[in-house]
Amino acid sequence: MGGKTDLERVVAYVPPEWKRELEEWAEVEERSVSWLVAKLVDKALQERRNQPNASKVMNVGAR
Repeated sequence: MGGKTDLERVVAYVPPEWKRELEEWAEVEERSVSWLVAKLVDKALQERRNQPNASKVMNVGAR
């Protein structure tokens, strides 16, 4: 398991309940949480690229 990769590391902080849900989902898929999150990010980026006027920065939450 593991090994050298040309991928970059990204750290994200999520609520404990999200982490538990991601762990359960990854287990069902027989994948790692890292793999699952990478696939979710890939899908979101593909959808964003297909939007005609995608902004450069995404507002995730209002402050």
